[in-house]
Amino acid sequence: MKRILTILILLCSLLLTACNNASIGVIGGADGLTSIIVSEKNIGKTLSYTIEEYFRDNYVDERKLPVLDINIENPFVSDDRTLVLDDSIDNSIEFTIYKYYHSIMSGSYQGTKSMIIGEALLSATENEEKNFNDGIYFSEIILDEIDLVDKDDLNEISSKNKQDIVEMLVEAEIEEFAIVEVDKTIKHNKKSLSMAPQVGDGEVTRYFLLGKKDGSYKIIEVYWEGFMND
Repeated sequence: MKRILTILILLCSLLLTACNNASIGVIGGADGLTSIIVSEKNIGKTLSYTIEEYFRDNYVDERKLPVLDINIENPFVSDDRTLVLDDSIDNSIEFTIYKYYHSIMSGSYQGTKSMIIGEALLSATENEEKNFNDGIYFSEIILDEIDLVDKDDLNEISSKNKQDIVEMLVEAEIEEFAIVEVDKTIKHNKKSLSMAPQVGDGEVTRYFLLGKKDGSYKIIEVYWEGFMND
């Protein structure tokens, strides 16, 4: 038992020295991680709370989001690529996700990358841009549903995923966060299909983790099926 506690203390110490402005550590036991410690060096403050408390206190309040009045070209066609929206856009966070797909289908990857702050997702997007320039891309995306996940449904996310999310948000110094579920139908162009893509034509679900920083929401990570147990 003493050995386990010593290892946990060392892990916390290492994590707390990982970042310049906001650092994080974790506390856990035999049943897994239970709490998170946040050290905000710039204001000399240390906070401690459970993962569930972080989700409860920092998730976006959908009721406070402004009502949108937007005019969307639907379907949107760019060369041999088509984007179809089969759902309504209810708020600015959902609209961010629509713009993400719009940029991808228009081939405007600079615009796509400007919506992202997560390093892993940015790297994946740069690889996708290289594929696009080589003629490998989606010929059609139908957005069947873009839905900001309700706060009451966050309990469908596993404890491990919640821990990973909180670590990313704290390290990125995020003010508040949101998760958007996207159900879509995709079609690859012929060259993409010839390359045997990891995911073929058909219906897929993705979950977008977004964080608010400097007053606007950016995309941090994208999760695949199984992220939520719904």
